Amino acid sequence: MDEPGTHRPSVLARLEDGVLVAMVTVLLLVSFGQILLRNLFQVTPLWIEPLARHLVMWTGFLGALAATREGRHIRIDAVLRLLPPLGRAAALLLSGAVSALTCGVLAWVAFGFVADERRYGAVGFLDLPTWILQVIFPACFALMACRYASGLAPQARDLARQWTRRGEPS
Repeated sequence: MDEPGTHRPSVLARLEDGVLVAMVTVLLLVSFGQILLRNLFQVTPLWIEPLARHLVMWTGFLGALAATREGRHIRIDAVLRLLPPLGRAAALLLSGAVSALTCGVLAWVAFGFVADERRYGAVGFLDLPTWILQVIFPACFALMACRYASGLAPQARDLARQWTRRGEPS
């Protein structure tokens, strides 16, 4: 049983974190293995370098997805701290809406890109179709758009609360 006041991560959050940890672990093992093979045997399999590059890309996207889940994405808090509560609530709602829209557009464009790659039929390392390696683009952007969009209702409620309190004495 959870302690009162503790937050238990969702199944999706645990899955994301697990995949992220697995990817970083594989990336470290692949990189370490590449160094050993190169230095001890003067051998570098052709597939190791592209695998490492794709693991870095996937890890970066999954890290960004985790950051949006935790509300730890890049944002300029200095300006927010200077704003009064009503201005802060409005700025957070506006930035959330812009972020959701931007991620939604990027997901749409990335989906088109991956669909074109699939139709083109290009093959990457180890005979993997390149579209499989790039599916992380639309998937993460779509999930980030959903996360930002799901935060809009609470931000709008906070703005409404601040709006009604604006005339109250401090």
